Amino acid sequence: MKRIKTRRKHFRITNPLGFSLFCASVILVVALIAGVVFLAVGGYFGDALKCIKAKLNGDDRIAPTETVAEVSETPEFSAEPTGTAQGTPAETPETGTPVPDTPTPPPISTETDDPEHSSKPSADPNAPLYGYTIGIDPVRDGGSTYKAECAYNLEFAQQLGDFLESKGATVVLTRDGNKKSVSNSTRAKTIKNAGCDIAIRLMCNEIAAKSSGCYVVAMKKNKDYGQSLIDTYAAATGIRKQAGKSNGLQIKNDDVSKNCGCPCVWLVMGNWKNKGDRSILEDDAYRDKMIRAIYETIQDRLKN
Repeated sequence: MKRIKTRRKHFRITNPLGFSLFCASVILVVALIAGVVFLAVGGYFGDALKCIKAKLNGDDRIAPTETVAEVSETPEFSAEPTGTAQGTPAETPETGTPVPDTPTPPPISTETDDPEHSSKPSADPNAPLYGYTIGIDPVRDGGSTYKAECAYNLEFAQQLGDFLESKGATVVLTRDGNKKSVSNSTRAKTIKNAGCDIAIRLMCNEIAAKSSGCYVVAMKKNKDYGQSLIDTYAAATGIRKQAGKSNGLQIKNDDVSKNCGCPCVWLVMGNWKNKGDRSILEDDAYRDKMIRAIYETIQDRLKN
């Protein structure tokens, strides 16, 4: 009996179509392997896993990685005003087109002639009072019974000081409050220690209500300064000089003027108990006139 030999089967490609399909399959497999390797090296599998986890957790945000390009987030409600309705993007104006609703800021005023709104001491060497130090003594204090007048004297002294500073002067006040008592010797030392070139004392009189007017108290050596001040002050404000004084001037020594180390006079601005005097003393426009009169007198005395 003849033995039948079983032959092994060999893979053979016997036609061009089969060979083409075989080559295509090989290329596809190689491409898939290369793609898998590229994705593994680039970390994309990790991103895909994160995305799948986020979907499973109900979170639609994609976790950013170092390999993902940056995308600038646009807030739902921008902090910058756009001039448009909420949720509507603002239109970008063309080049050269002025933006509406953008007011031009007004120019900053450099005027300093208003005593009520004077500036810091002027550093301009051409300022009229540049380089001078002026002492101002608001008379009365917390130890007196004239509390309303005491407060007014300080308030006016501060306004005058601000104005003189705007003209270049360095100003020294002998007190800065209405409660503490300040002796005349302390006032004189404050002015002297500051090296003041000139000084003025300020107060309102409190005598019989029917009396009215202003006057100046000055030592004999300061007579010219005192007369010049009362003449200028009365002319500028229109208030009359008080009766009983020699042309509005009273020659008398006082401790502050005597010991302050510079020319100093004492201006009585009006009678606080007189309704007419008090009404004008509290008027802003009138106080401007008072300040300008004092400034003109001080400037004239320092320059001559």
